Amino acid sequence: MTVAIPGNWHPRLAVPARGAVVLLDLDGVIADAGHRQRFLHQDEPDWDGFYAGVADDGVLEAGRALAASIASEVPVVVLTGRIDEVADVTQRWLDEHGIRWDMLICRPAHEDDDSRHAVDYKRDEIAQLRAFGYELRLAADDNRKIVAMFEEAGIPALYVPSGYYENSNRYDGGV
Repeated sequence: MTVAIPGNWHPRLAVPARGAVVLLDLDGVIADAGHRQRFLHQDEPDWDGFYAGVADDGVLEAGRALAASIASEVPVVVLTGRIDEVADVTQRWLDEHGIRWDMLICRPAHEDDDSRHAVDYKRDEIAQLRAFGYELRLAADDNRKIVAMFEEAGIPALYVPSGYYENSNRYDGGV
C-alpha cells in the first residue's frame, strides 16, 4: 500500500524510506540568492520578482559539499521557504548543479496567501515529516530563528550565515 505524501513534497526518484533524514535549507545554504534579495528590501516585497530569478542562482560550494558529505543511506531533504509554484525549476536547478537531494519540500500553494512566518511553516513541515516516520537527525539553515526552532524541537542544527537576515552576524570586516 502506497501512502500519499503532501503535494508540496517532491521526491527526486522515489519517496525516501522512513527513518533518518537530514534537512537542508536551500536559499543561503545551497543556493546563492543574493542577486534576488533586492526584491525583498523594498517598502512592499516583490515576491514575483524574487521568485522569477531562482533559475539564475549560483551555488554555494560549502552547501553543495555539505549535501554531498551526508552518508549515502541517509536521505537529504531540502526544506525551503520557496513557494511550490517554483518547485519544477528548483528541481531542475538542483540537478543541473549536481546537488545531492532526495526530496524537495516547498511552501505549499494555498488558495489564500500563505503568509505564515518561515519558522511556523518549517515547524509544521517537521511535524508532518515526523508523523510520516522520518527521524530528523540534523538540520542546517541560514536563519537563526529557524535554527532555534529546530533545536527546541530536539533536532541538532547548524547555523549557516548568509547575510540575508538581520540575525546573521555576518562578517563585516571589523575586529
